[in-house]
Amino acid sequence: MKKLILTFVCFIVMLGSLPSIISAGEVIIAEGVAVIVENNIPGARDKALDDALRKAVEQAVGTLVSSDTMAENYKVIHDRILAQTTGYIERYKILSETQDGELYRIKLQAEVGKDNLTNDLRAMGLLHLFKEKPKVMVIIDEKVGGLYGTTGWEEVGQAESTIMEKLLNAGFNVVDSQTVRANITREKALRLLEGDPDAAAAAGLQHGAQVVITGKSFSKNAGEKLYGTQMQSIQSTVQARVIRTDDAKIISSRSETGRKVHIDELQGGALAIKEASEKLSDVLIADILSQWKKEVYGRSQEIQVIITGLESYKQLSNVKNFLEKEMQGVKAIHQRSFTDGVAELMVEYSGKSGNIADELANRKFTGFRLEPTNVTQNRVDIKVIMKK
Repeated sequence: MKKLILTFVCFIVMLGSLPSIISAGEVIIAEGVAVIVENNIPGARDKALDDALRKAVEQAVGTLVSSDTMAENYKVIHDRILAQTTGYIERYKILSETQDGELYRIKLQAEVGKDNLTNDLRAMGLLHLFKEKPKVMVIIDEKVGGLYGTTGWEEVGQAESTIMEKLLNAGFNVVDSQTVRANITREKALRLLEGDPDAAAAAGLQHGAQVVITGKSFSKNAGEKLYGTQMQSIQSTVQARVIRTDDAKIISSRSETGRKVHIDELQGGALAIKEASEKLSDVLIADILSQWKKEVYGRSQEIQVIITGLESYKQLSNVKNFLEKEMQGVKAIHQRSFTDGVAELMVEYSGKSGNIADELANRKFTGFRLEPTNVTQNRVDIKVIMKK
């Protein structure tokens, strides 16, 4: 009987703590103020409460948006987000309320649900701004098979143009693929089109792109002409990888198919490829935005830190110790390698890579300092400078 009672008590305790366990919202302390007009205290209280809730949502937006972006887009954020706070406040608790002369003040603790907030911010097209408008490069190798009843192949470029059009319509900053093709060697192009992440990353960096979409597309006649007609069934497949250029990480790898009936193999193949490319583009865009959303909206992301010029393992240990124990936002550090004075770290961090570079550059280590030599969204290169 005692065991049963103890189990029941534990269950009640767990139920009481459940909301804080399952809560995905951000807890924020905010204070609202309103002027008491003609001694209308209830009216002033309502306005102070609204003001406090709005400020709570504004603080939550501030954790997702840089101060510059917030300032530049304040009107649209205010009109679309801050004007309708009730949709983002999951629950709140009033901590204190006081009448201060002609002012009424309310201090509260609010839980702001970030899912709806981030979805609405993304819908407003601000996600690209949060990621500092990264450029996307698209290189797709394309072949149309069996042209005019032969066994030959012909370049068309339908997949590339379709994917680029979909990216542009979704607000992406797209690099001109013709310029890329005119300035890349055949050897690099072949490696790039084979989906080599390092080759794609190098080519993207060469042309100022932070993301590269590369792959292959082809179409072929699916069989004999349709009974009693000259129409042919044309099938297509489009495969693509999305690669981040600063660390060669594959964000997405997808494939889609298309099918068209047409009298002309070239036009039918292009239409089939277009159909597959449109479906593929939607999936790739969703994958890219999902990755950016994880990186931008308060969750930890993996940032590669490369340190060169280390004279001892102890120096590396000092750097790791600082990152792990003193730098806010660092969740974990994974040491990938240490060879000949060069170390590669993977840092799980809920912030921008530039913050890591700033902290390391200003940190005073015994006998040496660190100088950032290259900083991108997902990678920081650091050089050790010995003190004289």
